[in-house]
Amino acid sequence: MKELTLALQVLKDIEENDTAFGDALKNVFQADPSVRPMRKDVANLVGCVLRHNILFTYLTKDFALDKVQFRAVSSLLANTYYCKRLNGDSLKEAVNDMLGEEKMSLVLPLLEKTSEEGFVPKDLKIGTDEYLSVRYNTPVWAIKIWGHFGYGNVYKTLRKNTRQAVSTFRFRTSIANKDEIELHKDFTASAVEGIYTYVGHEPTRKLDLFKDGKIFAERPAIKYVLDQYKVDDANGSEALVFSGLQDDSLIKEILEVYGDTLGINVGVYDSLDNHVDVSKVIKERALSNVNFFNCNAADPIALKAAISRPCDLVIAAPNSTNFDAIRENPDFFVHANMNSLDSLIASQKAMLENLDPYVNEGGLLIYMVTTMDKKEGRLLVGDFLRTHKAYKLEKEEQIFPFSSLESCMYYAVLRKGGEFAKVTPPLGEIKAVADVRAIYSASEK
Repeated sequence: MKELTLALQVLKDIEENDTAFGDALKNVFQADPSVRPMRKDVANLVGCVLRHNILFTYLTKDFALDKVQFRAVSSLLANTYYCKRLNGDSLKEAVNDMLGEEKMSLVLPLLEKTSEEGFVPKDLKIGTDEYLSVRYNTPVWAIKIWGHFGYGNVYKTLRKNTRQAVSTFRFRTSIANKDEIELHKDFTASAVEGIYTYVGHEPTRKLDLFKDGKIFAERPAIKYVLDQYKVDDANGSEALVFSGLQDDSLIKEILEVYGDTLGINVGVYDSLDNHVDVSKVIKERALSNVNFFNCNAADPIALKAAISRPCDLVIAAPNSTNFDAIRENPDFFVHANMNSLDSLIASQKAMLENLDPYVNEGGLLIYMVTTMDKKEGRLLVGDFLRTHKAYKLEKEEQIFPFSSLESCMYYAVLRKGGEFAKVTPPLGEIKAVADVRAIYSASEK
């Protein structure tokens, strides 16, 4: 069966070559134009396999399957349980040919399950980390990280992550009339002013609004934070943004809000050639006030060469575990590397430490990471405050993906020049995990 063959090629590329989901699809379908009509079905099948990989691993743990056989069985289960796009009999026959009668006899009982509740083995105790892992395709290590926020928040996050990601866009009022998007039938207003949710079916890249550069993808949480803390554009104010985020939406938001009204320093880790959209905005708006540079934020000497003086607003947005991308990327946990967490946190600390000299007295330092890990958020900021007495914590918040902001983000706002303020839990007093587990365990039964 050709679709199965293509799906196995894509899965192999993702799992063995650490290739991103979208790139793996391109590698297969751009190479052979004759198979392109199958792309949508194969992409859907592979996405289902990846989003339920932990369940399929658990169901087949005693079957002694090799890698290729496991991918084939996972494809069969994904089509049977979830996507149901391919001919089930043809797919079953193809998998049978790969496994042989003996191993296929182990798989056949799994095909008889008819409900999502029935897919999860009964030997897993409802409410345990292992049950949640298998039920919501999330590694136990991630559930333990999130567990610091209480079982209720973990449970709601897991449920939210099983739903399709919402596409949200920033409308650029600097170059277009707001009525253009508010009258557009495929956009609805979000919880944040200026951010709209796309509810249409046509790829946004084909829309005139997108082609004309009047909208760009942006997390609602980014604008939500920046709207609360705007810089007075008088008296020669300056802003500094150093971003290690996966996209340029934070940078583009700063350029959209401030334009040429104040000095703007924009720093990124990698080559400026990887940030074409930022360069395009700077060029189209003729922003001669923007200092766009690349350097390692962990290198204070490099920063000193790039930034001339302290700024009134400094935003530190380092790379993170980026749990906000789980709903967008079905292969998120395939590529997640827990072994790099310590070095990641070290780089986040270094960014905060090295940006400190560039915060004006009385100025703001905003730290934001797209995560639900207290080590990258509240605890890291607490350590910074304990060693930097010049700062006062004005606000911190953990935003959850199930909130109206549709985002997973922690941010802290620090004012330079105030007395030390002890960091407090962003969500108030959190109930004991054991107390809340019972409630949600009962709801699962």
